[in-house]
Amino acid sequence: MNDKPKVLFLTKYPSIGASSRYRVVQFVPYLEKEGFECRVEPLHEESYLKLIFDGQRPGVSYLVKRFFRRLFVLLGSVKYSVVFVQKELFPYLPPVAELLLKLLGRRIVYDIDDAIFLFYTSSRSALVRFLLGGKIPVVMRASTLVLAGNRFLLRYASRYNRSSVYFPTVVDTSRFESVIERGARRDSSTDGVPRVVWIGSPETLHFLLKKKNVFVSLSHECDFRLVVIGAADVAMDGVDVECVEWSDETEIENLARCDIGIMPLEDDYWSKGKCGLKLLQYMACGLPVVSSPTGGGEEIVEDGKTGFIARNDEEWVERLLELCRSVDLRRELGRRARTAVEERYSIAVWAPRMAKIIDDVIRSGTCSVADW
Repeated sequence: MNDKPKVLFLTKYPSIGASSRYRVVQFVPYLEKEGFECRVEPLHEESYLKLIFDGQRPGVSYLVKRFFRRLFVLLGSVKYSVVFVQKELFPYLPPVAELLLKLLGRRIVYDIDDAIFLFYTSSRSALVRFLLGGKIPVVMRASTLVLAGNRFLLRYASRYNRSSVYFPTVVDTSRFESVIERGARRDSSTDGVPRVVWIGSPETLHFLLKKKNVFVSLSHECDFRLVVIGAADVAMDGVDVECVEWSDETEIENLARCDIGIMPLEDDYWSKGKCGLKLLQYMACGLPVVSSPTGGGEEIVEDGKTGFIARNDEEWVERLLELCRSVDLRRELGRRARTAVEERYSIAVWAPRMAKIIDDVIRSGTCSVADW
C-alpha cells in the first residue's frame, strides 16, 4: 500500500514554459526524494507555446481538447492530498472549478508569479471586466495557501487570503557552475567587445524595444554588442545586435558568454507583477545586471553591489557605460551577484521550504511560516 502524500501540480505550461519550469517542475525531484508522490499536469502542450512564439494562435479544437483533458484530471483530484494550482485552472472562464475543489475539501496551494488579475480588471471588454474582474480574488479566497512570487503580489494576495507567503522564483545554481568553472564566459571574446544580454520571449520583447534610444546613445559612447536571446529580427540603427534562438540546452552557455545582463521594464502594474527571473539567470552566471526598479528589480538587485537600478533612460546609459568601460567592475559586481543568488534565490535554499509548505498544508491546512 502506498502511503506517500500525493501532490497534483496543475501548471499552465509544460517544462518548456519558463514559469512552470522554475515555479514547479524543478522542485519535483527534491519533493520526490522527501517522500512526496508528484504528478505534473500542464494545461497546454509544447505545440501551444511554439505557436505563441511564432505569433500564432491555437485553433478552437485544440482549446476544447485541452479543456476536457484538464477536466478529466480534476475529476481524479480526490486522490491527492494537495492540489497545487499555477496561475489559474481555466483562463477566461469563471472560477467554478476552483470553488468546486474547495467544496470537495481539497487543499489548494495557489501560486501566482504574474499580475494575471489585470487580464480581467483591465480588459477592454466591459463584459470581461464585469464577469471576471473578481476571479483571481475568488481563487485566492478559495485556496488554503497562496504563494506570491514577489512583494507586490504578496501585498495583493494578502488582501484576500491571510495565508499568503512570499515565495520568489529561484534557480538551480548548480546548473551554472560548469560554465563558470570552464571559463566559458565574459572577457573571453576575441574582439574584446562587451556583450550586453537580454533574454525573453517575443511577448516581452516590447520592453527591450522601448529602450532603443538607450542602446543607440550607448553606441555613440562605446563599442558593445546587444545579444538578444529568445526573439528574432531585432534591429536598431547603429547598434550591433546579435539574435540567438532560445533552447533549454544552450540557454546557460549563451548567457555565460556575455558580460552584462539587463531587465528593462515599465513603471506599471503589469511590470510590478514580474518576478525577475532573467535577473537571477544573469546573476547565477556571475554577470552584473542593470535593471528597472519594478518587476522584482529592487528586491533582487543591491544597487551598486550586485548591479545597478536604472530609473530613467539617462541612468540606463550611465550605468551601462560604466560597466562596459570597466572589466574589473564587471567582475566584482558579477562575483557578488553570484553569491547573492546562491544565498537567497537558489533551489538549494528554497526546495526544503517548498517541502515544508506542502507538508504543513497536508498536516494542518495552514503554513507555519508567516514570511521568509
